[in-house]
Amino acid sequence: MWYSLNFIAGLIFGSFLNVILYRSVEGIKLWNPPRSFCPNCGTTLKWYDNIPVLSYVLLKGKCRYCGVSISKRYPTIELTLGIAFLIHSIIFQPLIAGILNVVIFITIAVVYIDFSKMLIPDFAWISILLIAVIYSLINKHFLLNMLLASFIFFILLILKILYKEGIGMGDVLLMPSFVFLVGFPWGIYLMLIASISGIVYTIFSGKKMIPFGPFIALSGYILMFGLHV
Repeated sequence: MWYSLNFIAGLIFGSFLNVILYRSVEGIKLWNPPRSFCPNCGTTLKWYDNIPVLSYVLLKGKCRYCGVSISKRYPTIELTLGIAFLIHSIIFQPLIAGILNVVIFITIAVVYIDFSKMLIPDFAWISILLIAVIYSLINKHFLLNMLLASFIFFILLILKILYKEGIGMGDVLLMPSFVFLVGFPWGIYLMLIASISGIVYTIFSGKKMIPFGPFIALSGYILMFGLHV
């Protein structure tokens, strides 16, 4: 029953995340309009059109009202979070599972939004920072982790001042938040992993400017997961 509840919770949070992703990229307020609608015909959707994964299957991937195809992103993200929440609940004790649930939610949001708009939403780094503070206080490593995160923040802030276009302010805030979460000395490895993976992606993509947030978030999730297995 516990595992089933976690899977269902993941599906529900995945559905909510889809709303955040769509509205963030399209510049629509999260709370206005208050209910979901079809991006094509604008029809307000009924509750039974919004059941995670199931509605997509029953509607055969099309809008009930205009027949336009629904992006496969919606069930994919819902299932991804559902499976992730389930795996976390099986492998980890509740505190770590809950933290990883938040981290995977934020990671997917950062990857999608930053690649789409070269922008990291404030709720991403604020959420990670809050759980980092709480977790560090519980583990009694608050001071050491805070000092490392603060040091990283000031280094990145100096780089931001010197090379304005070289790094975004969202990256300056997201990196130390994840460093705070994974703690000392793993925060140093986090920076190295994120930087190297970003460089490799730049080389293979051939792009001069890339979003750095996804590499920070993915590295943070992988480290947090690996450290507690």
